[in-house]
Amino acid sequence: MKIGIIGIGSIGGLIAGLIASKDEHELILYTNSNIQKLELITNGLTINIPERNKKIIIDQEKFTINSNDDEINSKWKKSCDLILICTKSFSTLNASKIAKNLISKNGSCISIQNGIGNENIISSILGFEPVLGGIITHGANKKDSTTINWAGQGEIIIGKMPLTKISNEVIDEITELLNDVGLNASNVQDIRLNLWSKLAINAAVNPLAAICGVKNGELLNPQLFECASSAMFEVLNVARGVGIEVPSNFEMLDTLTQILNSTKENKCSMLQDIMKGKKTEIDSICGEVIRKAEELGIQTPINSTLLAIISEISISHISD
Repeated sequence: MKIGIIGIGSIGGLIAGLIASKDEHELILYTNSNIQKLELITNGLTINIPERNKKIIIDQEKFTINSNDDEINSKWKKSCDLILICTKSFSTLNASKIAKNLISKNGSCISIQNGIGNENIISSILGFEPVLGGIITHGANKKDSTTINWAGQGEIIIGKMPLTKISNEVIDEITELLNDVGLNASNVQDIRLNLWSKLAINAAVNPLAAICGVKNGELLNPQLFECASSAMFEVLNVARGVGIEVPSNFEMLDTLTQILNSTKENKCSMLQDIMKGKKTEIDSICGEVIRKAEELGIQTPINSTLLAIISEISISHISD
């Protein structure tokens, strides 16, 4: 299979490294950084797995690496059977334009990103038929441009959007591929439930941990947990308003508690972005919830406050 991965951050790098390590597929990677491109050409890609005291080293010969500005070689143009978009949500449109030049006539494109709305942006460029949604719970972080730490085992779930035309057989084949490389993959008929459930958790954890400058486990403090829970309940309320049968508030409270305990030493991605002076994904998390809520006439005061505070913090950190 010919596979394209757009966005070589922690998650994109992890998936790319695991697929390349099997030496069974042709792989092209896209990065928005010319520096990362040169370093990957020089050093290849390394996956550290602390839990197993193991290191996977992938030579550059096992993949093609392009920066976003590079012209697509004729070998790759309109030839990829599978595209994985792993960029930050605010880069989805640019990633989709790259994907359009890579994807084959019968190819598939999966969004492995935070927030909701990414699949619609991709569909505006590729059409609805080849687009799948996905969520991933594997823990990963970048040590440097060519080294990914696989910090915790999780799973990846992929599935159809309402207008997806990809056959179940093809989805099963993609799932098997992801399982074969160790990503603990499964698929569902309608991914929207999973996307909204993950969005609810993200809205509970990311903004508040980023504002307070704390690791995830600190959100178990009763006062912080109450705020996190309230943000999550607002998202669940909006999800039900758009017709998604998300789990009950009680069930999601249990899920939130489990996640905060299992990731208690983690710094969430939004906190890391702020610490590095990078743009956050707050708009695709709280912002998208607020927009949907306004369409439905639903109030989301907690998410609105979190959006306003993170936006202000981001401006001050980026300007610094």
